[in-house]
Amino acid sequence: MTQHCTNLPGIVEVRWVEAEMLSPNIEAKYLAGLPVAMLAESYALDVHGTAECQAVEEHESNGRVEKTTLTFQTLSDMPRKRNVVWCVKQASGQWWLIGSRERHWPTVKVTTNTGKPEGEAAIKTVEVTHVALKSLIPVTV
Repeated sequence: MTQHCTNLPGIVEVRWVEAEMLSPNIEAKYLAGLPVAMLAESYALDVHGTAECQAVEEHESNGRVEKTTLTFQTLSDMPRKRNVVWCVKQASGQWWLIGSRERHWPTVKVTTNTGKPEGEAAIKTVEVTHVALKSLIPVTV
């Protein structure tokens, strides 16, 4: 088994999008070598600290799969929609999409840490995970 890892440095923005609003077959278009545009309305979250995003591609005897993990902290309310995909923007201006219109959508784990009694706000630590043939796709916004 071999692995290939992609790290996204300098994430300056994290947004979410309703999966049903995306154009169909984004993953297949990217794998076919076509440029991918994300034209759906997206919603920004405030990010505190440093957001981290890593995609690990594994090659096994049964083929390949990519697992992307996005981790960040926010004070924003998280989307209540079930089928949500995520967009991140690097300082270079490059946008990346985690997930697509089709199943399986990213899973989200939210951990809330209480603030200090002196008045510090409670902050949420969010971990987004997505597994697909290609789970981290460069897009034009």
